[in-house]
Amino acid sequence: MLSANIRRYWLGAFLLLSFMLAAGCGYRFTADSGTRLPAGQTVWVPFFKNATVYANGSVALKRAIFDQFAEQRNILPAATAEQADLILEGTLSGYGASVVSYSAADTAKEYRLTITADITVRKRGAAKDSKPLWKGSLSAWQDYPVATTVELQRSSEDAALTAASRKLAQQLIWNLEQQY
Repeated sequence: MLSANIRRYWLGAFLLLSFMLAAGCGYRFTADSGTRLPAGQTVWVPFFKNATVYANGSVALKRAIFDQFAEQRNILPAATAEQADLILEGTLSGYGASVVSYSAADTAKEYRLTITADITVRKRGAAKDSKPLWKGSLSAWQDYPVATTVELQRSSEDAALTAASRKLAQQLIWNLEQQY
């Protein structure tokens, strides 16, 4: 009987300590109903400027942003900037692939594609010189395998770009909701 009470005491102490540590580290619940972007809004994303050498990067990023806004928050593309509730402008400022793993023969086995975008989000009607709803730089990456042919390698890189763009769009929504 005594050992059951001691176990219960230590379990309670452990749980209390865990909650105190979590609270002290700044953990908190985010994106509750008061900070989520309201569904039914529209977003306008003009063509992303592309400061990289990869031509399709800005197109993939724009598509991913539209997809994520629609899938996660039911925010659809606007027909024009004048009809949009949110106006998003940005520049694809970084695009690069680097080797992240090697085979036993010391040849590249896996690459990591990293993209970076500088993005500004404004509410409709806000002047260009007014404080934006959110402004910042975001990065995302995706690993992809080395392929045996140039065509397969290009296909793997394109798939990695799509995945990294989706991650970046998800980060954008999360960051935007922290400021909303």
